[in-house]
Amino acid sequence: MAKCPNCGQETARTEDWACQWCGYPLLSRSYKQIAKTYKQLKEEELLRQRAPLGDETEPEPVTELEPAPEPELEPAPKPKPERKPRAKTRATTKPKPAPEAEPAAKLKPAPKPKPKPKPKPVTEAEPAAEPEATPTAVTRPEPVPEPEPVAATIELTVDELLSAYEVAGVAADARFTNKILKITGIANRVEVKDILDVYYINLTGAERHALQDVRCVFDRRYAAELNKLTTGQPVTVQGKYDGSIINISLRDCVLVQ
Repeated sequence: MAKCPNCGQETARTEDWACQWCGYPLLSRSYKQIAKTYKQLKEEELLRQRAPLGDETEPEPVTELEPAPEPELEPAPKPKPERKPRAKTRATTKPKPAPEAEPAAKLKPAPKPKPKPKPKPVTEAEPAAEPEATPTAVTRPEPVPEPEPVAATIELTVDELLSAYEVAGVAADARFTNKILKITGIANRVEVKDILDVYYINLTGAERHALQDVRCVFDRRYAAELNKLTTGQPVTVQGKYDGSIINISLRDCVLVQ
C-alpha cells in the first residue's frame, strides 16, 4: 500500500481525495480508494475515543429472508360459444299507389303597386363627445433593502477554543457556526504548496487537548505572507469557523498584524 507523503503511514485515499489518517490531499490515483470521506472517518474515530471501554455492543444476528411464495397461476377463461347469425326474413312490400294528377293551377291576379315612401326629415348631427382624460399612474419608489447585519467577531486564544469543545461538545460547535473567530496561538506547521493549491497553518496552545490544533486555511494571494512565518512563532488569525472533527478548521483566513 502506498504511503502518505505527509504522515508517512500506509494509507488509502478517501472520497474527497485526502489521507485517511491526517487529511493530507492525495491527488494521485495510485492510492487505493475507500468509500468514505475524511470527515466521516474522523467522526467515527472521535466517537470511539469518547465511548467508555468495555461498552461494546454485540452485533445483531442477521435474519435470513424467507423466500417469497410463488404467485398462483389463474386458470385461463373458457372461450364463449359463437352465436350463429339468424337468417333475416324479407317482408313483402306492397306497391305504392300512383299519385293522382293535380288540377291545373288557377291564375293569380297581378300585384298592386306599392306607394312610394315619404322622405325623412334631415336631423342635425350631434356634437362628438370629448374623450375623457386617462389618469396617469403614480409610480412609487421601491423600498431600499436593508443591509444584512455583520456577524460579530469572537476573540479568544487557541486554549480557550479547544477547552470550549472539551466542556460543551456539540453545543460549542453550534455556538461558533458561521461566526468570525479571531484566535491567537503558536504556529506549529506552515504549508505553502502552489502546485497543490494548499495554503494553511496549524495553531496550537500551551496546553494539551483532545482536539490537537486549529487549522487556518488561506487563499493563494496570501502565500508570500505565509512564507515569512516560522514554526513556534505566535500568530493571530481571523477567519470563518468551518466545523470540527479532529482539528477545528477556519476558512477565508487573514493574518492579523
